[in-house]
Amino acid sequence: MHTHLLKGADRVGGWRNHFKRTERWQRRAAIALEDMPYTKFHDALDFALAYFVWAHSLREWLLKDGVVTRQELDCRLEEEDTWPIVKDLANRSRHFVIDRSPTDAEWSMSQEYSSFSARFEGRERVHANLYYGGQKHRLIGVVASSGAMWRRVLVAVGMDVDSITN
Repeated sequence: MHTHLLKGADRVGGWRNHFKRTERWQRRAAIALEDMPYTKFHDALDFALAYFVWAHSLREWLLKDGVVTRQELDCRLEEEDTWPIVKDLANRSRHFVIDRSPTDAEWSMSQEYSSFSARFEGRERVHANLYYGGQKHRLIGVVASSGAMWRRVLVAVGMDVDSITN
């Protein structure tokens, strides 16, 4: 028997299932980040970093599945401001040190307590921040913009993403 010909549940559906999985990780990360401080900072961070690893690996799945050329996909991704962030967060999460042309290898994340939220919202609020490229970003916003980036890129290369989402 040729076991390399068998597909496991993780590979059935190719890039489409990987995209669905990526969107599920995006939802998990967004829920955890929105729910801070009820969700602990490190748990929210874990979900966000897992999402970025999935979001980054979608590029490879699209290429290996043969649905788009490397040149076309990379050209589309280079037009996106969020792509370098996704790439750097995923690569450092996986490799500890980025040694392949990072945009910001020394990015960092922290939590920030919003002192006015209890007064105005009736609940304590904590935000996760990403410091990247000399700028402070709300991590939940970067997660959202990354998901929107992939939808734009997939539509631009001719994929009907609305027909495959959960």
